[in-house]
Amino acid sequence: MTYRDCIICNSSNDVENYCEMDGLLYVRCNNCGLIYVNKFASKQQMDQAYTGGAFKSFRRRLFGPFRKMHHITGHKHWTQRAQQMFQFVKSVYKNNEPGKMLDIGSNKGFLLEQALKDGHDVYGAEIVKETMLPFINTYPNFANNIFVGRFSEVSNKLSDNYFDIITAMDVLEHLEDPVEDVKNIYNKLKKSGIFVAQTPDVDCDSAVNQKCKWPSLNPLEHLHLFGRKNIVKFAKDIGFSDVQVYDAVEDADGALMVVMEK
Repeated sequence: MTYRDCIICNSSNDVENYCEMDGLLYVRCNNCGLIYVNKFASKQQMDQAYTGGAFKSFRRRLFGPFRKMHHITGHKHWTQRAQQMFQFVKSVYKNNEPGKMLDIGSNKGFLLEQALKDGHDVYGAEIVKETMLPFINTYPNFANNIFVGRFSEVSNKLSDNYFDIITAMDVLEHLEDPVEDVKNIYNKLKKSGIFVAQTPDVDCDSAVNQKCKWPSLNPLEHLHLFGRKNIVKFAKDIGFSDVQVYDAVEDADGALMVVMEK
């Protein structure tokens, strides 16, 4: 069998089958521990995993133009989650003054809302436009700061050396080319700017003990899964000067939080 090179080790010399799910194969690099999908599903299949299919997309398009943040189901839960995450971001942000913040994979915009309330100038990138409509309807002055598409597709619309903070909560594992995307993130940050990400941790007890039953394995969406050690090497190879790994700030199933400083 031909294996795709590990994105951290740039080699497939020490790669082996990990588990097969829904006809897609996860492999593991025994050198660094990265678990990744050997061959991606079709773009159509991956896109459908995000949109939820035609009916769900239709409902979003139908009701999205009329909804605001407080209309979202589970508004209290999502707000509390975003508050927890933003407090963590704020705790590792060394500048006392509000800055420019980009959230990649903004989903419904709750993290952006918290940053906005704290005085930051906010920007977002999201694949599914309709999920961001309640945020845009609630904060119309920031409509032009929301970019629709994969980060690789919208990064050329964003200036280099511009952002003080970039966040990506539960996004790294979704990237088809994490090296290229995180290099772009690095370029968008100002000197001493920080990239804060939450992502599943392949070294956690759940991953080790459950293996193929670990809930974070989802080969249509979770394409590259990192651990506490290899994510540090990954970030430093890209050029980040300091990398710190923390426990997730929410009750996540084996996730980690990583802070990369330019």
